[in-house]
Amino acid sequence: MSGLPLLGGLMADAFLRTHWQKKPLVVRQAIPGFTGFVSVDDLFRFAERKDVNARLVTMTKGKRQLRTAPIPRGARGALSGPWTVLVQGIEALHDEGWPLVRRFDGVVPRARLDDLMISYATEGAGVGAHTDRYDVFLLQGEGKRRWRLQSRGPIVVDERGAVPTVKDFRPEEEHVLEAGDMLYLPPGVVHEGTAVGGPCFTYSIGAVAPSVEGLLQNFLAFQSQRVVATVDLASMYEDPDLTPPSAPSLIDDAMVKRARAVLETVAPSDDAVSVFLGRLLTGPKPNVSFAAPQTPPTAESVRRGLAEDGVVRLDRAARGLVRGARCFIAGEAYDVDASDVAWWSGLCDARSAETPARLGPRSIDALVHAVGAGTIALRRRRERSSR
Repeated sequence: MSGLPLLGGLMADAFLRTHWQKKPLVVRQAIPGFTGFVSVDDLFRFAERKDVNARLVTMTKGKRQLRTAPIPRGARGALSGPWTVLVQGIEALHDEGWPLVRRFDGVVPRARLDDLMISYATEGAGVGAHTDRYDVFLLQGEGKRRWRLQSRGPIVVDERGAVPTVKDFRPEEEHVLEAGDMLYLPPGVVHEGTAVGGPCFTYSIGAVAPSVEGLLQNFLAFQSQRVVATVDLASMYEDPDLTPPSAPSLIDDAMVKRARAVLETVAPSDDAVSVFLGRLLTGPKPNVSFAAPQTPPTAESVRRGLAEDGVVRLDRAARGLVRGARCFIAGEAYDVDASDVAWWSGLCDARSAETPARLGPRSIDALVHAVGAGTIALRRRRERSSR
């Protein structure tokens, strides 16, 4: 079995075993002929929106300045010196975003991939030496970028500037990437990217890496909602079998067992954790909203739409994952019919699917809610979109 060109000829399991979260990998012509699909005008058009995460980094008298979205498109005309514009969540903004992200299917689970960011830098520009707390694939588009890396030694971050950078950066290796080349970096590797020989574009596919603190905080919030829905909070601690204490100040074993029995009613089961993860990992990005249809769908209208020989698609900003007979879309959990799981998996994998001949009642109900929320759309074949 041959290796993957995307990984420089490595098989996916070999890459995960030897590089993933361990050491960098440079791949020449990971995607041969790739030059990208956006222009600098596109990036500024996205960056002027309030619902987009974008940054403009400029250099003035040796110091970097940071400006965040919304950034007026006219701001570009006033720029001088080296500058970089970075836009995140491109997969939700451009038709070609998800197809690029999907090239990594079979290498990294979709649940571990976060978003696609594109940066444009003028010659000599960059955001400085820094580290990321997540894995990232840096795919070079048009132009060239020089990457200098430091994998060893102490890391001290200077937080005083508008853009935090690593102090006393000591690069150990250097690579110049051209269009179609790719650099994989595990978390913690210091890297500095600089456009050389002219402006350049870099396409960054980043992994999801919530902090332990963030994971716990989100789960506690999720559990608190679950407790309110499933537990009678007005009930009282009871001990009708109470016996005289052996000592007045003793917390005896019986009391510990009674309290534990109460707490165990909200202890996380595997099912609760899977629902939490599914909702967390598919949750929409901040400021993202979906356009609900003017006429709320019904089970009858959905069945009629499915019978019209068309396609079902996810909105560009919606993410979908599946576990068992449950589908997670844009932070919502839907129970679906076991007989339809393969269809739902195909929809989430490919982000669109041909309308099936028949779906079970749970799946129909799930579609009614998702279509009503604007995260899924039914389209006749002639209206099919690559969105």
